[in-house]
Amino acid sequence: MKRTTIFAAILILLSLGCSMTSCTEKPQPENSQAMTAATADPQSPPGTETAAAELNGEPPQFSAAGGFYDDSFSLTLSAAGGAAIYYTLDGSAPTTESLRYSGPIPITDRSDEPNTISMHTGIVPDEAPLPASAPKSPVDKATVVRAMAIGTDGSRSPAVSQTYFVGFDEKASYYQDWKIISLMTDESNLFDDAKGIYVLGKTHSDWKNGDEFDASVPDYFMPANYRQSGRDWERPASLEVFANGKQIASQDIGIRIHGGATRSYPQKSLNLYARSEYGASKLNCDLFSGAVCSEETGEPITEFDTVMLRNGGNDAMYTRFRDKLNQRLSAGRAFLTQGMEPCIVFLNGEYWGHYEITEKPDDDFIQAHCGIPKKQVCIIKKDALDEGSEETFAEWQQLRKWINETDFSDAAAYEQLCTKIDMQSFMDYISCEIYFANVDWHYANTAMWKSEMQDAANPYADGKWRFLMFDTDYSTGIYEEALPTYDSFARVFSKDCFLGDLLHGALENADFRQQFADTFTEIADNNFNTERVDKEIDAMEALFHDAAIDTLGRFWNTVFGGKSGEYAYQESVKAVREFYQKRREPVMQLLAEYAGTDTDSASDSE
Repeated sequence: MKRTTIFAAILILLSLGCSMTSCTEKPQPENSQAMTAATADPQSPPGTETAAAELNGEPPQFSAAGGFYDDSFSLTLSAAGGAAIYYTLDGSAPTTESLRYSGPIPITDRSDEPNTISMHTGIVPDEAPLPASAPKSPVDKATVVRAMAIGTDGSRSPAVSQTYFVGFDEKASYYQDWKIISLMTDESNLFDDAKGIYVLGKTHSDWKNGDEFDASVPDYFMPANYRQSGRDWERPASLEVFANGKQIASQDIGIRIHGGATRSYPQKSLNLYARSEYGASKLNCDLFSGAVCSEETGEPITEFDTVMLRNGGNDAMYTRFRDKLNQRLSAGRAFLTQGMEPCIVFLNGEYWGHYEITEKPDDDFIQAHCGIPKKQVCIIKKDALDEGSEETFAEWQQLRKWINETDFSDAAAYEQLCTKIDMQSFMDYISCEIYFANVDWHYANTAMWKSEMQDAANPYADGKWRFLMFDTDYSTGIYEEALPTYDSFARVFSKDCFLGDLLHGALENADFRQQFADTFTEIADNNFNTERVDKEIDAMEALFHDAAIDTLGRFWNTVFGGKSGEYAYQESVKAVREFYQKRREPVMQLLAEYAGTDTDSASDSE
C-alpha cells in the first residue's frame, strides 16, 4: 500500500471542491441485544454455549426460507415436542440468554434503521493517511434470524440461520445480478478489544504502550488484532450464499482476516473455512457459476475446504478488478490461475460492500484442479514451504543451489533442468507477470508446486515443479509506479529469489532464450492482444462500476463520497487501459535486451 495512492485520491477530491469530514462516533443502537460472549466459547461451533454441549435436538423450523422478498411479512418459528425456541436478530449465536420466541417476527426492509456494526471505527491505525470513517447515512440492511431449540428433556439443537432481504428489487441492480453472501457472527468476535479479529484491539494498544513500540513502523504493518493469524484468530460464523435471489448454501464456518498490508484497510479481506467441527467439512456450492473447472476432468469445481473474500488488495481503492483482469487474460497458459466471481457481502445484516469470491491457492486447490491427493502436494510460496513435506522442501532448496552452481549453456545440464521443472509452465508464468508489470512479484506473491507422488496416468504427477498465479493487483499502472516502461526483468534479477535464479540460469541456454522469446511474443500477440484487452476492460468496467463506487463510498467516504467516487473510478479504469495500450513496445524492447534474440512479431494480431 502506497501513501501516494491516498494523497492522489485526496487531491482528486479537493479538485472537485469537496471537503474532508471527521468520523462519527458509534451510536448506541436502540433495543440492542445483550452480547453473549460470556457464555459462548469463541472456538466452538456457532449455536453452542459450551464446547461440551450436545447438539442432538431437532432444530426449529422457519415458515419462510431466507432470500429476497418484495414485501414485508411475519415469520413464524416452530419446534417439535414443545421445545423452547431462542433466537437473535443481531447475528450472534443464540443461547438461553437470547430472546425467547413467543410470536411472529416482523420481517421488513430495515435499511432506514440506524447502523450498528458499520459504526465501528477502531479498525484502522490513527496514523493511516485516511482514518476509518463511519457511513454518513444508513446502509442497506437485511434481517438475520438465528434460532435454536431446547427440548423438554434438555436436549439442545444446532442453531439455524436465515437472512431476509426485503425491498431489494428497488435497490442497486447488482443485488439481482450477483451472488450475495450473508455472514453472521457475534459482534465481539470481530470488534472486541481482546478477541476481535477486525480491530486494532489490545494487540495494538499493548504494542503502542510497550517497550517494543517503534514509531517508524508503517501504519499498514503496525501490530494489531487484525494482523494476527492462525487458528487462535479464527472465529465461528454462519454463512448463507444467494444466487438469483435464492439461497444456494447455508452452513456454519470459521472466518479469519486475510491479506498483507491491506489488512489495515477498513474493508478487510476474509478467509472462510469449512470444518467438521462447525458442521460440514466442505462447502458444497457452485460459487463460480460453473466457470471454474478441473484441468483433470473438465468438470465444474463445486466443493471447497476454504475460499477467500478479497477486497481487491492494492486495487481496493481503484478499479477493484485488476487481479481478475490480469488472471483472466493469462488463463489458458501452462500454469494455474484462480477462479473469481464478484459478490456483495452483508455482515450481521449490514451492507459490507463488493468482494471477489476467490479460490484459495492451497493443497485443496491443487487436488480439485489437478487430481493430486492433498497429502501428496507440495507448495512453495514466497520461497518458503507452504504445504507439503520438509523432505520435498529440502529437495527444492537443493534444486535452487544446483541451479546457481550450474552452467546451462551446456545442453545436457539444461535437459536435466527440464526433468525437474516444467519449463513451459515457467516461461508462460513469468511472461504474463512481466507483461502486466506486477511490482509485488519476484519472491513475494509467487507460488510453485509439485506432486510428491508420481502417476503415469496423471500428467500433473510427473515430479516436475509448476507455477500458480495469485495476487497480481500491484500492477498495470497502479500508484503511478507500475508504468508501461517498468523493467520487470530488472526487478526479478535484483532480488534474492528462486525466480531470478532460475531465469538468470536458463537464459544461459540458447534454446531456452529462443523458446522464451517465442513464448513471450506469442503471449503478447494473443493473451494481451489490444482488441481483446479493451473488450475485457469494457466488460469489467460495466460490471463493477456501481458496486465499486458504492463500496468506495461506504468505506472511504471522506474521499470517495458523491461525485468524487465516480471521477476516481473512471480515472482508475483509464490508467489500466492506458497501461495495456502502451505496454507492448517497451516490454518487447526489454525482452530483446535480456533474451538477446530477435523478438519481432509479424503483427499485434487483431
